[in-house]
Amino acid sequence: MVDLSNTEIPNTEAPNAEAPNADMKAFWNGVGGERWVSFGNRLEASLQSFGQHTIDASGAAVDESVLEIGCGCGPNSIELAQRVGSNGRVLGVDISAPVLDQARINATASKLNNVSFECADAQTADLGVGQYDLVFSRFGVMFFDDPVTAFENIQGALKPAGRIAFASWAARTENAWVAEPLKVVSKHIDLPAPPPADAPGPFSLGDESRVRDILTKAGFRNITVSPFKVAMVLGGDITEAVDFLMQLAPSGGAITAADPDQQTRSAIAADLAALMESHQGEHGVTMDAVALIVTADKS
Repeated sequence: MVDLSNTEIPNTEAPNAEAPNADMKAFWNGVGGERWVSFGNRLEASLQSFGQHTIDASGAAVDESVLEIGCGCGPNSIELAQRVGSNGRVLGVDISAPVLDQARINATASKLNNVSFECADAQTADLGVGQYDLVFSRFGVMFFDDPVTAFENIQGALKPAGRIAFASWAARTENAWVAEPLKVVSKHIDLPAPPPADAPGPFSLGDESRVRDILTKAGFRNITVSPFKVAMVLGGDITEAVDFLMQLAPSGGAITAADPDQQTRSAIAADLAALMESHQGEHGVTMDAVALIVTADKS
């Protein structure tokens, strides 16, 4: 078993405008990371089922060494640390310093000594060679400028019999929590055309054939891709759901980019609240969400 407690990965916390993934690093070390932390428990409640399903698909086992890519505030790293036990090790990496600060707080509260965190870009960082039994990610691998290079780097960090398991969002058109609020927002502000399907972003790995092509070129084998659909909780009530859609969802990103006046913001919020009324139930405000659960072997 490799002891990861002393593993050091070069720090990429300070964004460099000319470096790979510079835009993503700037966003996640700024407003993106700050908002992610501020929504905290509400976000994790929404995303928990995706992480749990992917962990189950990964087959994480006692005594294994695990690398989590895009670990965020650390809930899945902590869950994985519990699964691998005291002789196992989990290292969570992320490009966002704000979320990693929160991850360390959460790990300390969990009283686990087999999980640690580093600020690093999995596309470019030296992840080591043949160190991990498992690489895991929940919505953390869709943002690479050069995904083949990134997955080659990740593949190299796996042991010869290692494997990867990750969740990526399916196409935005399959995710009602994205498509329907954006339609509402588009009535009030001009939205830019959607980025190309292969542009870095939440939906860049939403096409099964593209996922398979990237992983095959990166050296992975025995690739499986399975859709996973749930009613995702956007908030406990309409107010919480609208707050989420106005700030953190793709609809929130569009609003932030357009920076409309307060009157327009209020009108958008009112229309989103009207939309949410039809999605309110006993479990809060929910909308359909679809991810792809992907597993593959190193060889």
